[in-house]
Amino acid sequence: MMKKYVWVLLLSPLVFASCLKDQTTEPPPPGVCDTDTVSFSGEIQPLIIDASCNVAGCHDSGTSSAGYAFGNYDQISSNSAVILEVLSHNSGVSPMPLGGDKLADSLIQKFDCWIQQGLLDN
Repeated sequence: MMKKYVWVLLLSPLVFASCLKDQTTEPPPPGVCDTDTVSFSGEIQPLIIDASCNVAGCHDSGTSSAGYAFGNYDQISSNSAVILEVLSHNSGVSPMPLGGDKLADSLIQKFDCWIQQGLLDN
């Protein structure tokens, strides 16, 4: 009888630890999208493009730095691959925002998810 209690006591922490392992709060790795649809008008344009790209002197309609203006859906969606490359600071491209810090990984991941979800104009 005593042996059973010893085994139960020894195995209990393993059982509880395996249950807690499933309850992670870490964000998914880059490139992995959750089931929520990313909103172009609610997230992509205001939080990423308008905040960091479509600003005076950069990629606004008045400046169009390097020939890119990002004032509307068509301009952004047609250049989405390039935008993702420069926001990700990949080698071989000029990292953006120019002269600024790299955007938070969560924002870059959101942009990547928007692409993966089909560049929805929502």
